[in-house]
Amino acid sequence: MFRIIFSSLLLSTVLCVYQNNSGLNKRNFIYDTYKYDTRIELIINNETEQIMDFYEETELWHGYPTRVHVSTNETLNVDNPVFVTATQQKGVSSWELPLLVQTQSGALMFSSMARTLCPHDAGPDIKSENRPMIQITTSNPRNVSVDIKLRRVTDFYVDVNKELSLNATPSSPKYFYFSFDQHPWNITGGPMQKSAGAVAQRFNYTIPKSVILIIESDDDICATVSIQNNSCPVFDSEKEVLYKGYHLTMMSKGGITLTQSMFPAGFYIVFIVRESDQQCTGSSTAAHSLADGNRMKNFRFRVIATVSYREYVVGALVTLALVAVVALLVIVAVLACTCRCSETVVIVESEPIAHASTSGEASGAGAAADTARVLDDSDDDDDIGIAEEKWSHSHPLTVQKLTRATPETQARRSERYFWGALTVAVVYALPVVQLLFTYQKMVFQTGDQDLCYYNFLCAHPLGFLSDFNHVYSNVGYVVLGLVFMAQVRHRQVKNRGKAQDMGVPQHYGLLYSMGLGLIMEGLLSACYHLCPNKMNFQFDSSFMYVIAVLVMVKLYQNRHSDIVPSAHSTFMVIAVVMTIGLFGILYPSVPFSVLFTILHMLTCFILTLKIYYAGRFKLEWSAATRGVSALRRAGARALRPAHSPRAALLAVAFLANWAFAVYSAVVQNKDFARQLLAILMGNAILYTMFYVAMKLLHGERLAPHTWLYGVLAHAAWFAALKLFLDSKTKWSETPAQSRRHNAECSILQLYDSHDAWHLLSAAAMFLSFNMLLTIDDLVANVHRDNLHTF
Repeated sequence: MFRIIFSSLLLSTVLCVYQNNSGLNKRNFIYDTYKYDTRIELIINNETEQIMDFYEETELWHGYPTRVHVSTNETLNVDNPVFVTATQQKGVSSWELPLLVQTQSGALMFSSMARTLCPHDAGPDIKSENRPMIQITTSNPRNVSVDIKLRRVTDFYVDVNKELSLNATPSSPKYFYFSFDQHPWNITGGPMQKSAGAVAQRFNYTIPKSVILIIESDDDICATVSIQNNSCPVFDSEKEVLYKGYHLTMMSKGGITLTQSMFPAGFYIVFIVRESDQQCTGSSTAAHSLADGNRMKNFRFRVIATVSYREYVVGALVTLALVAVVALLVIVAVLACTCRCSETVVIVESEPIAHASTSGEASGAGAAADTARVLDDSDDDDDIGIAEEKWSHSHPLTVQKLTRATPETQARRSERYFWGALTVAVVYALPVVQLLFTYQKMVFQTGDQDLCYYNFLCAHPLGFLSDFNHVYSNVGYVVLGLVFMAQVRHRQVKNRGKAQDMGVPQHYGLLYSMGLGLIMEGLLSACYHLCPNKMNFQFDSSFMYVIAVLVMVKLYQNRHSDIVPSAHSTFMVIAVVMTIGLFGILYPSVPFSVLFTILHMLTCFILTLKIYYAGRFKLEWSAATRGVSALRRAGARALRPAHSPRAALLAVAFLANWAFAVYSAVVQNKDFARQLLAILMGNAILYTMFYVAMKLLHGERLAPHTWLYGVLAHAAWFAALKLFLDSKTKWSETPAQSRRHNAECSILQLYDSHDAWHLLSAAAMFLSFNMLLTIDDLVANVHRDNLHTF
């Protein structure tokens, strides 16, 4: 009995306490039903909560998603926000007002927001999705006026070749849906088919399996565009968007190629305006980053069909055909030369040359005696130096005097170039391939389209490649490099048994190295285009550096066989050049630019003296002493060049380097890798022109096919340079800024100007190599005692 009385008292006490607490925290739940497309004004506070259901007068737009617009004119603070909750069939979405967005330089506060509810919440059949229920609540003790409106997004489904426009803010992202080959409502029949027919006929569902999304804007406000699979939830904030699908930043232009294999059931296109422009500009003080919250950005976008697999095949075959035409042109010229160009060339001497003995032994002995006099390194006395200079004027150096090594020794020296180049190629290329394939994998795994600087409007994916066309267009380098190496091999076999003291010495190892360099340029350029960016551009240009240096060494070797730099010295110079290029890319600055300009001009000065004195100049303190002594004795006459034509041509080349150095110092281009490449390739071209001019001045002629190669090579170089400067990407800028240069494909719907640069530059280098290969063909039967050095 006592237990029953005690339990009754305890229960009464608990009920009293509960009723008292209920009285203190009493909330009024106001439930009502409202109409779509109607602006509704509600009052809420900490005691009043609004629960809203909605209805529509027609079912015509029932298959389209709902967008919720909420705003308030009240001055709210973040301590008592207004919460908006949308309950769907399988999911719940929640937002708050004011929407506070933190930035590095402050905060943005929005008193209005809009969100599109995920249309696939109930599954693939959008028509089965129920209308949402909205709940609005706050902990603010004061009355808060809230305006809310629900509407259908009638332009939600994207059609091919149809441009759509929209405006978005950081608090009001928007997204749309594209389906590849099925009705967006996924309706296969039944009673709903008739009600959907009136709207469904607007769409074209004969859609390709691959499309390009092109986005444009009239302003430079930073935005993120995300491509997500058609599943809920849709991530539409700039932080969440990193974890689903693909995403990219953009300012005035953007794009991406998408295939059905990536998104079999279609995809959402999500537009998010970022709270600041720092991600797009790289500057924390960028404009539009704050303040009045007026960060409304306009977008225009369209989805267009991209190339079919048939067009992939056509483009690939046309590329191979063009490469084959260039190779066949050279082969035809070689065959024509074999038939018609066997002639004896008589050198008209403009300077007295030591008598050339018809006996090989006598010639070699005389040359050895003369060369011993010329190359004597013990001349420290000024008078001896002057006497030797006078002797050299009357007895100029010839190729014979600088070809004392035996053919076997020359062959071993030459082969070291090829094996050195092959070793460098393998050791350099393997980690490059590994790194770039890792980059490519990261793009697919993270979805971050800002990792790689593609021309996104002309980047056609195929298999595991995100940008097949820019990889494949490098095939010209590889094929033409192999053809050139075959030509060198044919020439080597043909010249076996030829007299060793006739024509310029042939260093076939250098020629093989040039062909290998052309092949490696194609392979590494293809690797670079797996994921082009600032950190790996040197992979694209590294073997261009090698080729430029080898071309200059080959031209120098033609007339200075015994004093040509060794293979290890040459590759050490190339290593130094690449190191300078790396520092220029990673640490661009004014001090570095000044140091590089000084190094550039000092190198040009030394090489100019080396070439002018035909290899006899040595960089030593006594050279300056002899120069001062000559000026004291002869005055201004000491500055008069003994070889005026050679001096004039070298002066032009030296001035060209000065002009380029001054231009680079003034402009301060961030793209140091291209600046370095321009210096090396420019000097290789200048040295080639110098060599040709000196041949002509000394009465040596060029074969017709050599002129043909030269003319075609220069034409190809000019056209290629124009295409190279028409860059569709710029890794010296941010990814968003680089996208402003993107452009649609202009050749065969598969290639852009950079692809054309690959093909034309490959042809230009191949023709240039053939010009160097045949440049001394007409002096092949001339004794080396009759060939000048220059």
